[in-house]
Formats: sequence, structure tokens, C-alpha cells
Amino acid sequence: MPELSTDEFITISKLQPEARFDYALSKIIENKELWGLFGENGWLLLQAEEDACMPIWPSESFAKAWEKNDFPDCKPKQILLDDWLQQWLPGMEKNGTLILVFPLSEDEEGIMLEAKELTECFAELME
Repeated sequence: MPELSTDEFITISKLQPEARFDYALSKIIENKELWGLFGENGWLLLQAEEDACMPIWPSESFAKAWEKNDFPDCKPKQILLDDWLQQWLPGMEKNGTLILVFPLSEDEEGIMLEAKELTECFAELME
């Protein structure tokens, strides 16, 4: 995937969470990849009340920009879309892990969904 220009990055960063969600899904499908954060202890999972939640992004540059002082050892890591759809989402549905799509900062969180809901969103867009 070509790197975003600074202007594109800023424009996308200013989108509301719903618009960022739509952008993220379309880019993930277009590029056949998504990005999570991976560190010494494996994939980064956040606590969302009682549930575990995995943040994902449409590109490495947005994952890098989501800096958290609490997770200095985490680096962006690619997940192929086919693996995400065939292995990750069914596993996350089974163990109740939520997905946080395209968070930007503490103030601008992303859209949080159950794995089944996200699977349905991808299925609709890929028809």
C-alpha cells in the first residue's frame, strides 16, 4: 500500500468515528490487510469494561500514530485479510473478544464491535 501523504493522513484523522470505520473497512478490503499492535506479550488487547478488545487499523501509519505510553514495546504488525476473516474473527467470536476499529486517541475512540458484527460488515461490503 502506498504511504499516505501528510495531508491525506490529517484529513482522515479528522473524520468522525463512523466515517473512519467506513474508511477502514474499505481500505482493509482494498489492500487485503489490516494492522494491530504486537509486543513482548503478543497482540495488544485492551480492557473494555469486562471484555478484552483488540484495536485494529487500516494501515501501518495509523497504527504507529496511535501511541500509548502504556505500551512502549508494541509495534504495528500486519494481518492478512484472509487470515482475519477465516481464523481471527471466528476465534474472537468464540472467546468473546471485541474489536475496536480505527481508534485515534483517548478522545477520539473508534467503533467497537463484536466479532460476529464485524464479520457481517465485511460480508456485506465484499458481496
